Amino acid sequence: MTRIHSRFVAALVLTLAVSGVLVGCSASPVYGPTAGCLPRFTVTPGTVRAGDTVMFATDDECDVHVPDGGWRIEVQHGGENVPEDTAFADAARSDDAFDGSWSVSVPVPSDIEPGDASVSIANWDYAPCPDDASCAGPSQSFTVAR
Repeated sequence: MTRIHSRFVAALVLTLAVSGVLVGCSASPVYGPTAGCLPRFTVTPGTVRAGDTVMFATDDECDVHVPDGGWRIEVQHGGENVPEDTAFADAARSDDAFDGSWSVSVPVPSDIEPGDASVSIANWDYAPCPDDASCAGPSQSFTVAR
């Protein structure tokens, strides 16, 4: 009888432990909008000429506050150690939320140099990041052809 009682107690403890873990997991959102998320963006087409337009888009949902004045979209010539003043700020703006169908048409500046470039959200401020670190932000690269 003691052996059956010990097995019962062990099974009960194991069941409670597994239940606690599952309840903890179910309390965390896995799908749908989440605060502090970073959507995955695309840029199409991947190669353009100066003066063309690209589509900057995401199918992800991300429950973050749209800042006053909307998202400021900028285009920047690529490469490592590119000075901040090479950005073409406010190439586009969007007041839309990341609802799973977000996109914005972004004109590529006519005076941008050929080569690597990127489009990004300039006023993204939702990822905690130390001042001396390089942190993720919503951006995607493309190529400017000659």
